[in-house]
This record gives sequence, C-alpha cells and structure tokens, in this order.
Amino acid sequence: MREIAFSVPVSGVIRLDGNSITVVINRASTNVLMEAGTGSREHTVFEPGVSMFDILLESAREYIRRKTYNRFTVSQLYEIAQEKYPHLNKRSLIARLTAATPNHPSFKHHVSHKDYFSRIAPGIYTLENQYLPERMSSQVDSSDIESTQGQIH
Repeated sequence: MREIAFSVPVSGVIRLDGNSITVVINRASTNVLMEAGTGSREHTVFEPGVSMFDILLESAREYIRRKTYNRFTVSQLYEIAQEKYPHLNKRSLIARLTAATPNHPSFKHHVSHKDYFSRIAPGIYTLENQYLPERMSSQVDSSDIESTQGQIH
C-alpha cells in the first residue's frame, strides 16, 4: 500500500460563543464545549523594578552572609529565595543562573549576559568578587576558588 500526500483547500467558519466553539466546513459541523478551568497558575509577583536576576543575586549574597563562604548550588539559592517568594519557579531560577554565568556551557543561548556567577564544577557556583557583600569581598580571594577546583576534578 502506498500513501500519496495531498492538500485540498477548504473554507469554513469558526464560531465562538461563550464556552462553546462551533467549526463549520462545507456542510459538516462540529461543536466543542469548553469547561471552565480549574484556576489559573500562580505567578510570582515581584515588587516593581525587581527582576529574577535581582532575586538571584540577593539570594547568593544572603547565602554568603549566612554561611561565610562563597560556594553554593542552585538548590541552596532556591531555598533562600523561597523565603521571600514562596511560589518562585525553580526552573526559572535555574535558567537565570545559567544566563548570569559566563563560563557555563549554555550561557551562549541567553541574551541577558549578566556576569554575576562563575561555575567552578557542574552544579557548583561562586559569586564574582565585584558582587560580593561588602564585608565578604576582602575575605574571599581567587586562591580559595582555585583550591576548590582542584578538589572537584
């Protein structure tokens, strides 16, 4: 058995009436009744002027203030961010972390090109020195990051 693809131009009408959709093509008619949704998905609403990048950066700074060292995972940042934004989408946070990490392999796919973080191993990140909290910037140096990279490989 062989199949031959073809197309036939047809004209029709789609009627929308409340929660009912009627599709009429030539003399054939089909009705679809749409049920009311179960509710809209909750979206995190930030304060005016606050972006997901701002939340990510502040979460990293808060993590460093609490733990006093500059190494973290996205899960650790997500836990801190959830304290203020309980409905925060973890995948959105991961995407922004990737977009703000120039040495991440997927950074090239993002247009924001922030430079907040450095990836020192798969899943482990550090905050760049210029974004560290004021009291931490003098305590963390590049030798700390280099020694960590040697241990992870």
